[in-house]
Amino acid sequence: MKFIKTIQVSLLVLCFLMSYTTQAQDLFKPKFGLRAGASFTTMFGPQEAGVEENNKLTVRVSAGGTVKIPLHERFGIAAEVVFVQKGTYYSASAENAYLKLPAYGTEQSLIYGYNKVGSAYEKRTDKNYKRRVGMNIINAYIEIPVMFYFEALDDRLQFDAGAGIGFLIDSKALGTIKYGEADILNAGTPDPTQFIEMDLDYKMIKDELGALYNGTAKSAKIDGTTRYYPTGPSAYYFTDVEDKANEHIFKTVDLTLQAGVSYYFTPGLRMGLRFSYSFLDVTTNKYDYSLKDLNSDGSYIQRNDKDGNLGIQLFVGLQF
Repeated sequence: MKFIKTIQVSLLVLCFLMSYTTQAQDLFKPKFGLRAGASFTTMFGPQEAGVEENNKLTVRVSAGGTVKIPLHERFGIAAEVVFVQKGTYYSASAENAYLKLPAYGTEQSLIYGYNKVGSAYEKRTDKNYKRRVGMNIINAYIEIPVMFYFEALDDRLQFDAGAGIGFLIDSKALGTIKYGEADILNAGTPDPTQFIEMDLDYKMIKDELGALYNGTAKSAKIDGTTRYYPTGPSAYYFTDVEDKANEHIFKTVDLTLQAGVSYYFTPGLRMGLRFSYSFLDVTTNKYDYSLKDLNSDGSYIQRNDKDGNLGIQLFVGLQF
């Protein structure tokens, strides 16, 4: 009888262990998914004194795959591989500004806003030249966030926080540059023959130094002299850099702090918000120039600003 009872107890323990193991396997089983949505993004950085600079919020897209690895019934680790667009609509306006035009056709290189005195350049005080810039910047990243998550409200509400690394795969900007006497540009309907206007179609990864994507000539009469110039400068047309050496205007890696919240309508369907903040400089300093002033030798003044991405992703996710 004692032997039979021992067998019965052993069978009960074995059944309990098998049931617990099965439940544990289900509990700690990785969960895979997909998510997609809108990315509301802008950029931040210091403003140059005397320059009105603005970064506006823009709407981009994000989409990718997710995996959740439970460490407990309430918390665990989540990792993602996401395609996400970042950027901003950047605008700047500066009076008493300069414009360096490289040699073009039969035209010699020229610096508006400065006079050459001997071997040095001095800023003009008898004229007020204004520069306006507006461009829509679109940067595409493959981003890998790793997050710690916590579930609440009967597994309906999920909070997550962590960090992500993004790899830049494309970088573009569309916009315009306008330059001329301030009185003309400030007019309600400025005369287009009296100021320089260039269309921008920057491809920051592909463009080469000094290249033009559109060499069609336009002309403008500034300070009584007609000047011919190209309509389509590339991303690296206005630069003192002599060797690009695979360094682009935007750096190839972006490191971010991330935090968010998701609500699960069902175990497989959720909607979420994700906040993202760059804690490293995302721009290359050697292309970061003052918009108002030049060095005494006529070269660009580097500003070495720390610029970053700031965004919120709104997404819908499926979990399997």
